Formats: sequence, C-alpha cells, structure tokens
Amino acid sequence: MLTKKMLRRKLRLIFMGFAIPALVIASLTGCAADGVNNGHRTNDGKVETYGHDGYMGYSNSNPNLPNNKTFLNYETDRKLINQVLQPIDGIKSSRVAFNGGDLTVHIKAASNLTDAQLEALRAKTEQAVQLNMPRYHVKVKASR
Repeated sequence: MLTKKMLRRKLRLIFMGFAIPALVIASLTGCAADGVNNGHRTNDGKVETYGHDGYMGYSNSNPNLPNNKTFLNYETDRKLINQVLQPIDGIKSSRVAFNGGDLTVHIKAASNLTDAQLEALRAKTEQAVQLNMPRYHVKVKASR
C-alpha cells in the first residue's frame, strides 16, 4: 500500500521527468527564434525582411530570377519567334504551333525559290529559332 509520502515522491519524479525536459526544450527554441521568419541581418544588427510576394521572398531577393508564373508563356514566345523570323529573307508568312515541349514553325516561302534554296531557308530558320528557344524541340516545315 502506498503512503502519502511515497505517492508524493512518485508524483514529484514524474513531474521532474516531464516538466524539466519540456522547460529546457522551450527555452532552447525560444532563444533560436527572433520573431522574423523571412529576412536577414545586416552588419549593424537590424533585420531586413523581403516582401511577401507569394514566393517566400525569392523574387524580391533575386530580382533577375524569372520565377513569375507569367514570365514564360506561349504568347511571349510567339512574339520572340516572329521577331527572329523578320530579318530572314524569303519568308512570306509563318505559323507557330506549340505542343508542350515541341515547337513547330510552318513557314511559307517565296514561290520563286528552288528546292535547294527552300531547304537552305528551312535549315536557316530552324537554326535561328532553336538558338533563341533552347527549351523547345524545334521543327521547321517549309512550303511555297
């Protein structure tokens, strides 16, 4: 049978077994957190935070990093391809089709070109587009 003294001793041991480690853990984690979850310290000890832009401050801390959802899209790619194709002589019109990572460019050439000139124009166009669009597998189709 447990006496009051033995019961108090057991309760004290249980309390010490749980309370002291909990206090140690709470004090250690409290010292590590300075209340700033998104920033850095400067040399004078001030905390500077980055803006909350939905990317955990990455686009504000690295402004040249294109991690915006609208940075890379088909419309801007289409405009760039049309700019690349403008200086190439012999192209009357062009059509661009995207299929995931595949890019197909249909060019309509001048009707007075020979087959060899048409093939050279197709190869030149493919090389220019592939150079400017390295993230796509480029295929160029040429017709008169």
